[in-house]
Amino acid sequence: MAQASNADGKTVGSPSSANTFTYKPTVEAYNQWAATYDTDGNFMQALDSMMIPQMLPVVTHRLPFSPKLVDLGCGTGRNTLALLSVPSAMVLGLDNSGEMLNIARNRCHQKWESLSKNNRAATLSFEVWDIQSLQYEKSEVPRPAQHIDAVFSTLVLEHISLDIFFKACSMMLKGGGLLLLTNMHPDMGDKGSQAGFTDQATGQKIRPVSYIHTVFEVVQKARECGFEMIWGPKERAVHEDDLEKLGKRAERYVGTKVWFGIVLRKA
Repeated sequence: MAQASNADGKTVGSPSSANTFTYKPTVEAYNQWAATYDTDGNFMQALDSMMIPQMLPVVTHRLPFSPKLVDLGCGTGRNTLALLSVPSAMVLGLDNSGEMLNIARNRCHQKWESLSKNNRAATLSFEVWDIQSLQYEKSEVPRPAQHIDAVFSTLVLEHISLDIFFKACSMMLKGGGLLLLTNMHPDMGDKGSQAGFTDQATGQKIRPVSYIHTVFEVVQKARECGFEMIWGPKERAVHEDDLEKLGKRAERYVGTKVWFGIVLRKA
């Protein structure tokens, strides 16, 4: 069973929970999850979508003309869709799951084709790439993901070590480039929650490898890697009046911080 720990030694996927969840490598889990990822009532996606509009202008108002943008861990393209409205942008979605990318490619190209040429990204492409490859010597980010103006990565960091994540972003971004980052809050992880789903065919509960990263750890590692904060960190709890939008699965988290977001600039 795959296990991952944060810097404080907290373990996700401990033997005590093994009788409830099956732990799988991240790529395998997300390939299996892809078919129901957007429809299984995951309230974290809904909350993230509520918060992203507060963060996007912090980035888009600082972009040059015809910016190069990467959605790192784009999944099914939920947030890639928002980037399609950046005029003349070159948008690249990266993910390690081919099945997730198939969905992203279809939904985003349909949206892109529906937009007028004067009010849409100039190009849109997707590529399968596993960020974990950076743990090996002489590995690089894909050529189209180099010299980037802004990287967007939402609800992805949970599955990656901080060292590898910020190494990837630093390799992608040009000097002064921007990073919009959101993630599950560690207070939610402390309640035993992490990304996961129930396989519709077997009823099996599946979780990919996950890490619990504190906000402090993320900010500290970002600074060590040459990033400065320009927005946040903002933390968000579930409120009673959110439940109509977030659904029943959010009820147990009322009053608990479940999300945080930061916008960073590479020195």
